[in-house]
Amino acid sequence: MKKVILGMFLLICFSINSHAQVSIKVGASLSTVAEKRENVTKDQLENASVLGPVIGLAFELNPGKLLVFQPELLFSQSGGRNTYQLLGTSTDNRYRISYLELPLLAKLQLGNNNGEGVGLHIAAGPWLGYALGGKTKTVTTVGSSQEIVTESKFTFDDEDDARRINYGLVAAAGLGFGKVTLDLRYNYGLNNILDNDADNTNDNRPVLQTRGVALTMALRL
Repeated sequence: MKKVILGMFLLICFSINSHAQVSIKVGASLSTVAEKRENVTKDQLENASVLGPVIGLAFELNPGKLLVFQPELLFSQSGGRNTYQLLGTSTDNRYRISYLELPLLAKLQLGNNNGEGVGLHIAAGPWLGYALGGKTKTVTTVGSSQEIVTESKFTFDDEDDARRINYGLVAAAGLGFGKVTLDLRYNYGLNNILDNDADNTNDNRPVLQTRGVALTMALRL
């Protein structure tokens, strides 16, 4: 935890010292989870999305140029809902996890340089996430009437085998109008956050990976 926070802090300091253009970002994400379970195929799983907030800061290095490097520091909420049927039993799993995220984007800026005029951008890069907290709720229906509800919080230790660290790829596109930028992006989680292997090689089940679409508005300061 200390290393992750220290790395984020140093990157922000470097960005500010490099005369970065700072923006405040607010928006919402529509997230889901990709899940694999033993004895349950992908076709048997029904996915649903959950809505969560996104808020944070973006730092444009080399602003006003065609290619911009843009690290961000964001708070976002991921999660999803999966249901499946097995041996006459219906299971409904719901997840919510809050992350401190660090996307590192390379952005191609076409127009709207230095907050002037109208332009568009496309961006891509990796992201690293640190889970601040999370919870899960499971509703199990046996037959047609007996319902069992189980709620728990992710402890991110040996008790639930959940991983605090998440990472993945992001692709984005958007429009800029003066000092305001609209950004639509897709986050693809690569890590299995329920992996209990010592080497975290993502080869066991259950597998749980985050997915999400986010729409944000940024205001250049």
